[in-house]
Amino acid sequence: MTQQLHYEIAGYHLLIDTPNAEITDRLLPSFSPFRLHDEKNVHTDLLFRFTGNTHISLPDANPVEMIEEAGALFRVYNSLDGITIAIAWNETEHIIHISLKQKLVVGNMTLVRETENKFLAHFLRAAFGIVAAYRKTIKVHASVIEKEGKALVFLGRSGTGKSTHSRLWKEFVPGCTLLNDDEPVVQIADDGSVRVYGTPWSGSTPCYRNASAEIAAFVHLYQSPENRLTQIKGVHAFTSLLQSAAVLRSDGKNRELVISIVEDILKKVPVYRLDNRPDREAVRLTETLMASREINNFTQP
Repeated sequence: MTQQLHYEIAGYHLLIDTPNAEITDRLLPSFSPFRLHDEKNVHTDLLFRFTGNTHISLPDANPVEMIEEAGALFRVYNSLDGITIAIAWNETEHIIHISLKQKLVVGNMTLVRETENKFLAHFLRAAFGIVAAYRKTIKVHASVIEKEGKALVFLGRSGTGKSTHSRLWKEFVPGCTLLNDDEPVVQIADDGSVRVYGTPWSGSTPCYRNASAEIAAFVHLYQSPENRLTQIKGVHAFTSLLQSAAVLRSDGKNRELVISIVEDILKKVPVYRLDNRPDREAVRLTETLMASREINNFTQP
């Protein structure tokens, strides 16, 4: 008998059909804060349903995109009815197929084997990023600090100090908290506001918060011997945010959606460049951005 797991991420519902809900849930420890036990509104804002134990054949064609990440090789294939993704890791390969029209993701995993835990988390992350773009929602590579309903989203390449700047905020600014430290979700809400959400994906920092805040600003970090904060606009602001967004570059529709979302976000939220050395003075500069806009309603389920 099939059981179901129900999660809510950034206000969207995910269903997982599984032979054993508790075993599958244990394979996804970072998803625990996002699990819902009330099945009353299970189909409200359903983003997709994930089902395992399905045989999937790879298309008889070369992949349109290949990505290496943390020792895993991702291969992406396009087809008329969706997107197929294969992940090879430690001599094991698993496959999913995303049917966008049906809001359905099928995979060949059993969903109960311990060795499938990383595959499952990666597949759910990939499927979320692809499908959510149709709902004015993008996943970004960033670290996020929240205080009193406002959030700063720190952008930049790996190693440029995003996590360090968030840590300094926690050290020097009373009342602030870390919302996510690697892959938050940014969404244009129905009321036109732009919010950032915690997710089950937070890199090497175990920060998995089912919470959100309205974005006061994006801050692109650059290492420098001096501290200087400047607002950037136009193509520079667009490039800064687009480079940090998750984009399936081989899929024209996904690129089009993400670009459109980035353009709409930048109509509402400013982008700044912070040349900085990691110290209290740099935090003081970004702290001024929190006071520059009237933002309320931090939500914590």
